[in-house]
Amino acid sequence: MKKIIHSVLLICCFSAAAAAAADKDAYLHFMNGMVEERKGNYDLAMQEYKRTLLLDPQSVFVYKQALNLALHIGKVDDAAQWAEFVVKADSGTSDNWVLYGNVKWAKNDIEGAAAAYDKALALDPSNAEALYQLASLWSSKNPDKSIAYLKQYLVLRPDDAAEIYYQLAVLYNLKGNYEEMRKSLLKSKEEDSLYVQPRYMLANYYEMKSDTAAALAEYGELMALDNKNLELYDHVGELYAAPAVSNLPEAEKYFLKAWALDKSDPTACFWLSVISEQRRDFAAAASYLEGSAGLKQDAGVNLRLAYYYTQSNRYQKAITLLEGALKKWPDNTEIAYFLALGYDDTGKTAKARETLKALLAKAPDNAEARMQYAILSERVNDMPEAEAAFRYLLARKPDNANVLNYLGYALADRGQRLEEAEVLISSAVALEPENGAYLDSLAWVKFKRGKYPEAMAAIKKAVKTVYDDPVIWAHAGAIYEAAGDDKSAWLAWKNSWLLEKPAKRKPADEKLKALEKKIPAAQADGLLHAYWKAFSPAGLEFSSFAKVTAKLRGKTVKFDALLHFSPPSDFSLTVMGPLMAPLWKARASGDALDLDSIAIKDLDSDAFAYWAALMTGELQAWFSGETLKNANFTGGWDLDPAEGGGREVSLDDDRSFPDKIVPLREKKLSLRPSRYFLKNMYLFPDQLDFKLPFVSLGITLDPDQMNFGAVNVLKLPDQEGPAANDKDNGAR
Repeated sequence: MKKIIHSVLLICCFSAAAAAAADKDAYLHFMNGMVEERKGNYDLAMQEYKRTLLLDPQSVFVYKQALNLALHIGKVDDAAQWAEFVVKADSGTSDNWVLYGNVKWAKNDIEGAAAAYDKALALDPSNAEALYQLASLWSSKNPDKSIAYLKQYLVLRPDDAAEIYYQLAVLYNLKGNYEEMRKSLLKSKEEDSLYVQPRYMLANYYEMKSDTAAALAEYGELMALDNKNLELYDHVGELYAAPAVSNLPEAEKYFLKAWALDKSDPTACFWLSVISEQRRDFAAAASYLEGSAGLKQDAGVNLRLAYYYTQSNRYQKAITLLEGALKKWPDNTEIAYFLALGYDDTGKTAKARETLKALLAKAPDNAEARMQYAILSERVNDMPEAEAAFRYLLARKPDNANVLNYLGYALADRGQRLEEAEVLISSAVALEPENGAYLDSLAWVKFKRGKYPEAMAAIKKAVKTVYDDPVIWAHAGAIYEAAGDDKSAWLAWKNSWLLEKPAKRKPADEKLKALEKKIPAAQADGLLHAYWKAFSPAGLEFSSFAKVTAKLRGKTVKFDALLHFSPPSDFSLTVMGPLMAPLWKARASGDALDLDSIAIKDLDSDAFAYWAALMTGELQAWFSGETLKNANFTGGWDLDPAEGGGREVSLDDDRSFPDKIVPLREKKLSLRPSRYFLKNMYLFPDQLDFKLPFVSLGITLDPDQMNFGAVNVLKLPDQEGPAANDKDNGAR
């Protein structure tokens, strides 16, 4: 609005200026000044106006032109001097007093400015510029007064309605009158839907009122008008990602739009990485953060990217990133801490300890770093350093149950100061009596002290609380063996072996072999059967995607498939085609079999139906538990069902379905499950292979696309309560 006086005077009073500058040189300097001002060469323009005034010191118009420029470039003193001349020379012109008021305002003389604008209005009540300036002047000090002036201005200048309603909305917001603010914003939108500023304010108002749907609707219309606004896309994405909406797939669409505009946008990169993380796609999460501009200035982004590297098994990249980040932010203890963890993850324990030691030199009371330093020191058997770190932590927090347990267990495991170790561990258990790890430590220290009944009682509590820890099961094995129960000891060690990482199974292997020498081979059948039964998901509902590979007459064909079992005996196998459309299905329920017909070139449909019926029946028997129930573990200790397992049936000449397991013959169907994996503490065969005369077929389950709700809560053999694989642990 302030541009009105300047532009109008420039155009309409040009002839008056020419007349006033009678001297030809004055006229030329004035024209040069106007040209330079339009070019943006304000200093040169000001010099020309001053030369004009020297040649024609009575030209009010030239003073006004120079005055406006002086205000524009911040030369307030020059403007003030010229303003005084203008109102003295022509005090009856309303616009002159507006200029005078502008100068007073620039000099922070609010009362003088108000008086000047009031004078302008007294001379000309229709001076819209004076009204607007008064509204602006009083906007922060007296919003009501400002609102009144704007309403008067709106009557005079209805063409400016969109802007004025927006200004009114701002003032109502200052007053806290949000309903009038909303009405004004809607009027502004109605007057000019392309004017985006009030529409942004309206959307923000909806957010303030927690009307996210209305805000998103407004932002949706704004995006159509402002489709290159990266910040807008980010903001809409964050609204969808916020707890009030929690629609990450929709949020992702807008973050991708922002990312398309700028692949280094920190907000879009961050959120796209978080969304990828939710999908467990850590490689994609890392790729978004790798391009983020935030990497250069935000240590937290570096830490997050390092985490994604570790989760996608790129430990060296994580370490390299954190090493660079630590050089950039040498005092950032969090970077140093996670770098130490990275070193430890890659087997560089010495370097990890060195990094932690340097960190503790700068931040001695960093409890996490000191605890990790103590743990690593204990692991490399540097007990003096480990104990010193543990004691440091206990001196500052004597009731730290984790430290009490760790120190006590470290001593007990080495057979050192067992009485003190038991006191430490007992203190931890007293603080957290349901903590399975602490109960295990208590069992172990009592075992070390020869208190076998107390050790047995504690280990039973520990296993009941934490049933999936290989160390606790190993301790249970040792305690049962000490109590003379070799069978229970074998089962406990077998659990430990299964739960342990393959690279760390050697101690369990050795213990199992030693126990097998003490247990008669005739008892192997019962123990192996009990072990297999404890981990078998037989009879529990599940469904899983799978790959089916068939080899027939030298040709190999592959299909996607879906397996589903529902207790007590319903099994189905659906072979899928392109776009997951069902091609063929086999169903078994009790003794009834139902097979889709099939017509494939060079394939005997009767023979196919016969083989398919046999295989479907065998899969039904496996997942229902019939196979396990009738299994004969007579191979002694050499038979390990977790490594192999199998079932073979004869194919009768009359093609009748076999109803029992029989010795091998030339014509036979063989089912061999293998490559087992743990799902919710149950063992599933990754591979189910069929061998038939001239034909082989393999089914590979997909552990990542399996729907299985049962959870196997393992128990000690003599523990009270339901067995580990009781059916009330089934899918819910």
